[in-house]
Amino acid sequence: MQQRLPTLYELVSQIKKTESEWLRRGGWEELLPPLPPDACWNMPMVDFNNLASNDKFIIVQTQKGRHTLKPNLRERPFIYRGQNKKYPYIISSFSRDELPDKKGHIDKVEARKKHLVANLKAEEFIALLQTHPLFMMLDRGISLYPAKRPLFINMNYYGLAQHYNFKTAVIDFTTDIDVAAFFACTINRGDNTYEPIVDTTKHPKGVIYIHHIHPDFSFKYGGFSTIGLQLYPRSGAQKGILYNEGNAPYVGKYIDALEFRHDAQVSRHFYNMMDCGRKLFPEDSISAYAKEILDGNEISGETFTKNLYSNQDDLQENLTALEEKGVVIDWHKRTHFNSEALHQIYQDIKNGIWEQFCNQVYFADSENGAEMHESLLNLPKNPSYQHFFKENEYKKITDYDQELYRRAKRNAMKWHNES
Repeated sequence: MQQRLPTLYELVSQIKKTESEWLRRGGWEELLPPLPPDACWNMPMVDFNNLASNDKFIIVQTQKGRHTLKPNLRERPFIYRGQNKKYPYIISSFSRDELPDKKGHIDKVEARKKHLVANLKAEEFIALLQTHPLFMMLDRGISLYPAKRPLFINMNYYGLAQHYNFKTAVIDFTTDIDVAAFFACTINRGDNTYEPIVDTTKHPKGVIYIHHIHPDFSFKYGGFSTIGLQLYPRSGAQKGILYNEGNAPYVGKYIDALEFRHDAQVSRHFYNMMDCGRKLFPEDSISAYAKEILDGNEISGETFTKNLYSNQDDLQENLTALEEKGVVIDWHKRTHFNSEALHQIYQDIKNGIWEQFCNQVYFADSENGAEMHESLLNLPKNPSYQHFFKENEYKKITDYDQELYRRAKRNAMKWHNES
């Protein structure tokens, strides 16, 4: 007789019990040496070996020498993904365009056109984010007392595009089982609106995918990467981890699928726990711009050209595909936050977005961590960075840049008319 599937609540309870037992047995102590008394914030495996609470994001140095803000893995043996239904494969939103139709046919030409449009819209959003003053500051590097080297914090633009509903080739995972549970028992109705699953006849079973973390494998070779904490809170609220679809062969080998039976009361429980999804999709000022790009049909010439040459595509083929999809290229458009949008960004700063960001950051440094954190928090008062935090100061730079752009555009139009 087939064994009865647990409810999602029963499954999550069992997973949390397994986590607790793992911690009781010593957690990562078997694989990692004890935390030294002179621990340094850029030492290896600091995301697994630190004294921070679970809600903090750890500054971790990447193999390329830059830094990322990773969910604390000190008490986390697993990475999770929740789906309200089990499919033959875990695939990204990008790859869903390549799924066969009811007759088993895959229209590769149509899929390629959809991929082109999806890529361009994601790149347009990324180009916009790269003009955000605080993103620019963190990308270019900050010097924090008493560190001797600048800190370059990765702004995971591609991961952010994923979190703002653009189609990408990465797949969302999380280090928080409750976050995975929310997505496993709800239906996405669009625009980050979710409903709990209450009709269990139409939706009988869901699935929680679990990856057993290995410190030396998962993030180096296993396809997982960090989005973690970014300037805006969405990815941090979701304790976000990304899985690169290019590492698909690892899925079956290193990710387990645990099915559960849907239950209306249990679905409402996890739905209400996350405040109907609002805890995972907090309001912010850039979501409106993401939606504008997603719903629009215009792409800047700068984005089109960058995509064309980075992928070594055929110019005419791409132009024809966009025309068929109703996408217009504005060759003179410059993607940036305009004056109105910049004003909103500086309202965010006045409302405490920087302090909210900094207070979630942890430097695992027994000697200098507290001073570095204080230095990060006080960057708005640092003369070297004040212009990023003050609207009038920053506008002096951007207004000059925009005047150069307008001048170049006028010259281009003049040349075009004369020729």
